[in-house]
Amino acid sequence: MKPGKFVRVSTRTVAVSVFLLLVAGALVTSTGSGLAVPDWPLSYGKLMPPMVGGILYEHGHRLIAATVATMVGLQILVLGFGRTDRITFRLGLAAFGTILGQAVLGGMTVLFLLPPAVSSAHAGLAQIVFALTATIALRTSRFWGRFSEQAPRIAVDRAHLARASRLALLAAGASYVQILLGAIVRHTGAGLAIPDWPLSFGKIVPTGSEWAASGVLAHFAHRAFAWVVVALVVAAALAIRKLEGVPGSGPLSTLWLVLLAVQVTLGATSVWTAKAVAITSAHLAVGGLLWITGVLAAVLLARIRELSTAPAKAVVPAGDAAPATA
Repeated sequence: MKPGKFVRVSTRTVAVSVFLLLVAGALVTSTGSGLAVPDWPLSYGKLMPPMVGGILYEHGHRLIAATVATMVGLQILVLGFGRTDRITFRLGLAAFGTILGQAVLGGMTVLFLLPPAVSSAHAGLAQIVFALTATIALRTSRFWGRFSEQAPRIAVDRAHLARASRLALLAAGASYVQILLGAIVRHTGAGLAIPDWPLSFGKIVPTGSEWAASGVLAHFAHRAFAWVVVALVVAAALAIRKLEGVPGSGPLSTLWLVLLAVQVTLGATSVWTAKAVAITSAHLAVGGLLWITGVLAAVLLARIRELSTAPAKAVVPAGDAAPATA
C-alpha cells in the first residue's frame, strides 16, 4: 500500500473507531451499566472479568476505549512518517492528549460513583476527540487535496461566504452545547422528567410546582435549546447550499438537514418509548454525527476563505499539502 493511501485509510479508521467508542459509551449509560464494574483501572481486580449482564457493556466499553486510545496514539506516528502538514500533525497530538484526559475522567466517574459533572465532562470530551480525529481524516483525504486546488478558483460572493462560515460555526457550537445539555440530562436521570412530547405536562412550558420536580429544568433546557440548534443548522445548511461551485456543498447541506430531522425524531421517540435503549443510544450517536457535520462544514468553509484570499504563489504551500492528497 502506498504511503499516502495508508495515511488516508488509517485516519479514517481512527475516526470511525472513535465514533464506535461513543456508541459503546451510549450503551453503557442507556443500560444503566455505569457501575456494573465498581473498580478502575481493573475490573473486579482482573484484566478480564466474566462478560455477563452490565459487565459486558461497562468492561466492553473499557476494552474498546483502550484499543481506540492506542490507535489515536499510533496515529501520531502515521502522521509523522507520512509527512503530513504541521497543522494536521498538531491535531493528532491534540487528539491523543484529549483522549488520555477522557480516560482519566472515565476512571473518575467510577471511582467517585458517577458524579453528574464528571460524567457529563467525560461525554463532552469524547465529542472533542471525535471532532479532532474527523478533521484529521478530512485533511488527509483526496477530497481535501482537490478541494484545496479548486478553492482559489471558486467564484463566490465574499459576503455570502463569510455569512455561511459564521452560521456553520454557530450551528456547530450550538450542537456541542446541546450535546452537553443532553449529557446533563442523561447523567442526572432527567430523561423522563417531562413525560410527554412535544408538550410539557400538556403545556408549552411547565408551570408552578412542575418546575420544582427533579430534573425538569435540565430536561426543558435541553428541549428548548434544541430549537435553537434546529434554526441554526437549517440556516447554515441553506447558506452552504447557495454557495455555487463549492465542491460537495449540496450533499453536505442535505446530509446535515437529514441528520437534524432524524435527531429530532429520535429525541421525541426516546420520550415516547420511555427511554428505550436502542433509541436513546441512537439519539446520542446521531447527535455526534450532527455535531461533526457542522465541524467539517466550518473547516471546509474556513479553507475556502483562507485560500481564496491568499496570494497566488501561496495558494497551496508545500508544507500545507499532505502527500496523501497527491
